[in-house]
Amino acid sequence: MAETVQGGFELAAVFDVVDPLTGPGFAPGRPRIEAGAGREAVARYLREGTAVLLTPMLMDDVVEPERGGVVPMGFRTDGRWIWTDTVTYYLDEYGLAPEAGLLAHVRAQGDDLPAVPEPEVLERAVAFILTPPEPQDAPVWTVGQEI
Repeated sequence: MAETVQGGFELAAVFDVVDPLTGPGFAPGRPRIEAGAGREAVARYLREGTAVLLTPMLMDDVVEPERGGVVPMGFRTDGRWIWTDTVTYYLDEYGLAPEAGLLAHVRAQGDDLPAVPEPEVLERAVAFILTPPEPQDAPVWTVGQEI
């Protein structure tokens, strides 16, 4: 399920849980994609998405915390979905599948790589990413927050 749907975009969730005290994580039963051509095809599609917002900041690896800050956090799009390079990192490193909707979308493209969206679409994607989410009642963990 997409974390956010707005303005024609779906924002892919990365993590299964986000605890306000311990931070994000994956459910033990998170689907995986075995190494091989199928996994590489999905990863290639995700890597080839058009950069919408890039940052040099890195977050800690939540699967192997001893790795420290190695996880990229840039945003990419194909004009329909928006995902972070974090999704691609966890797929590449651990075989952790993207959320089901994004994975189905990528697989439906076959061997086609994402086309570069029109400038107006990219402008809307940037606005989508930079628009603050609706206020929530519960506290939310953020990157860099001390635990």
